[in-house]
Amino acid sequence: MGHLTYGNTDAAIEVADALLVHLRAVTVTKLRRNESFALTVPTCDGSVQTLWVHASIPLRFSFEGDPQLHRPLLAKMMEAANSANGLDLSRDEYTESLEQARELQAVSA
Repeated sequence: MGHLTYGNTDAAIEVADALLVHLRAVTVTKLRRNESFALTVPTCDGSVQTLWVHASIPLRFSFEGDPQLHRPLLAKMMEAANSANGLDLSRDEYTESLEQARELQAVSA
């Protein structure tokens, strides 16, 4: 599991490594364009929290390895980040998309 640290706190949010790599790519792209967005993440206690991602707020992404990026998942996440509701990682659709991409990669290998 990777970790996302938001703001000036030591409390980290656990996110699967492969999903966190995609989130990092989306976040860096949005912030490079000077675009803020809402990010909803599940917490360890089963609740969710919504964060406002802005260039002035420190973010740290920590993960192991170098998971591959999958363009369809990146496009889906970027579209959500551009929406009024923001990117909601508490929804299963991103994990399911990542699993489908892995299955396709395994079949084609």
